[in-house]
Amino acid sequence: MNIFLTGGTGFIGSYVTKILIDAGHSISLLARNPDKVPALKDLPGVTIIPGLLSDFDIINEHLRGKDACIHIALGWGEAATSMLKNDTFPSVYLFETAARAGISHFIYTSSTAAVANTPPQSGTYPAEAHPTDFYGAAKASSEKYLYAISHQSQMQCNIIRPGYTFGNPVVPGASMQPDDRLKYIARQAKAGNPINLTRHDGTQFLWAGDLAKIYKAVLDSHMNRQCYFGLGKNFDSWEKIAQKAIQLSGSKSTIILEEKGYDPVPYLFDVSLIKKDFNLEFEAWDRICEHLEYLIRGA
Repeated sequence: MNIFLTGGTGFIGSYVTKILIDAGHSISLLARNPDKVPALKDLPGVTIIPGLLSDFDIINEHLRGKDACIHIALGWGEAATSMLKNDTFPSVYLFETAARAGISHFIYTSSTAAVANTPPQSGTYPAEAHPTDFYGAAKASSEKYLYAISHQSQMQCNIIRPGYTFGNPVVPGASMQPDDRLKYIARQAKAGNPINLTRHDGTQFLWAGDLAKIYKAVLDSHMNRQCYFGLGKNFDSWEKIAQKAIQLSGSKSTIILEEKGYDPVPYLFDVSLIKKDFNLEFEAWDRICEHLEYLIRGA
């Protein structure tokens, strides 16, 4: 399959690119910096297309003749209007252009932020809750546009909402997760310094290699207009991770927990659909430990 992919030189995108290349697909990567990850650039079957999400002529040219499009890149903005301009508008343009170009399958990377509102009383986040920041609003609105465009075309579409995704670089020189909290814990533990965290804070972590498996499963499927949470099934706390980092580093760091009123019973996103449709279910703890060892060595 010939695939057009945005964000392929980023953290999640590099993992998705690697698993799809290993499966025999050909990938055309739209990349702001084509020299960002030389090892990824050198993989057989990868073509780097220099360009931005706002380079509409380039996108229009290179979408032609492709079988599928996977949109992972993010256009950032601090204000509502800049998120609309930098992320939502280019995404909608990409959806429309893909439909006109005869793309058979579009996979959009959204986020749990699209539904991360005040936790409900049921113990799980409802699938159609409301975002609470401009990033989440941009993702939620793009989801709706994609569904609407798919209803007016023959294009199959699906959405993946990743949560906290982590992992070592998938190839030499590739990036890790942009969030620094795991790095902070590893660095503090190795130095024997106090580790400041929030009591009961944590999430359903997912290793990036497992997230990439969801993309591959969705791409290979006949599912249409489905939305999948890309998360592990279990909740792990930052405190538990810090305790493991202290153990792995053999340090005497102390953990200082700030009270912010977090519920000791975690609220969970429902990941049952990836189990039902693809028989995929993930636990992240062993991978977290491996990643901590990697970070401690490099700290």
